[in-house]
Amino acid sequence: MAYPHFPNTQMVVKVNPTLKIWWRDIEKNRGLEASELLGGLTALISVESDRYLIKALLQFWDSERLVFKFKDFELTPTIEEIGGSLGLPYKEQEMIIPHKPTPRSFLKQMGMRHNPDLLCLKEGWISLEFLYARFGDEEGYENFSREFACSSAKWEKYRLNAFAVTLLGSLVFPTKRGKIHTSLSYVVRMLARGGKTIVPMILAEIVRELTKCTRGKRYFEGCNFLLQLWVVEHFYQRANMVDIIRGSMGNKIINHASRMKYFVSPVGTEDWFVYLRERSTTQIQWKYYWLKPRCAIIRGNELYFIELIGLNGVQPYAPLRVLRQFGQIQMIPLRSHMSHYGYDFGPEIP
Repeated sequence: MAYPHFPNTQMVVKVNPTLKIWWRDIEKNRGLEASELLGGLTALISVESDRYLIKALLQFWDSERLVFKFKDFELTPTIEEIGGSLGLPYKEQEMIIPHKPTPRSFLKQMGMRHNPDLLCLKEGWISLEFLYARFGDEEGYENFSREFACSSAKWEKYRLNAFAVTLLGSLVFPTKRGKIHTSLSYVVRMLARGGKTIVPMILAEIVRELTKCTRGKRYFEGCNFLLQLWVVEHFYQRANMVDIIRGSMGNKIINHASRMKYFVSPVGTEDWFVYLRERSTTQIQWKYYWLKPRCAIIRGNELYFIELIGLNGVQPYAPLRVLRQFGQIQMIPLRSHMSHYGYDFGPEIP
């Protein structure tokens, strides 16, 4: 059997041990606050990566129509599936428009003094190790008191935001070599204020990276953990009762392994490719049992697709092509090619 060429696409494979240690401390002391801020994103820390699945999946991505094209059907991750799985609000919420902070502004947002020696901030990134030493370690304030512009009491409030920035930068919007976007400090601030949703941003970066990696990019900077879980949820056909019994009212990520208990996973990129290629429309789970069809966001006010604001650019999104995922009758969308409507932010934007 002939197989296509599988590019050596890189992605997050293992969760940084320091992030796991930090989460255990947060979960014990401020778990409820973390869940309110990040929803099921914290459960990604326990997910085991299957990079072979993602590499095989890239072979099916249509970068013009922005959907996965399989044997006799199309699928794509939707706002409702991502938001519902994570237990995060997205209805009647504003999309977050990211802003790239100056080095001084980033440090101020973290309760710290300006430090001209942190050259990485000029390039728009910070390291996990830097954030953990100052905010994750219980003695962080004591050890680096000269770097802070706040009291120890206020420092305690900054700690959760620092963890959120680190988690988002490590697992949700990762970059090669583990550099964390400083623009995520603004994203976390907007989430904490309420009325804003991060769900479209997460989906935008997944779709953006699918297109870029099919065109030769070597590192997948979207949330491959979420994409992996989404694929398995759709390709493991089961009775709705299984999901109801092993589901969760909010965070569906934490119960994913329980729902997939009897799923026999292919092993390796080639096995995954064959498995995905051979599935037909009658062998998949079309609709998540908890998704309400009438509540689906399927188009914009003026366009037949939706423009999502991502962390790195604007990304078209075409749910009209996958109405069966909402339990609706599929229609032929009026526009087929949408990729040219997307664009990346320049160095001055955001």
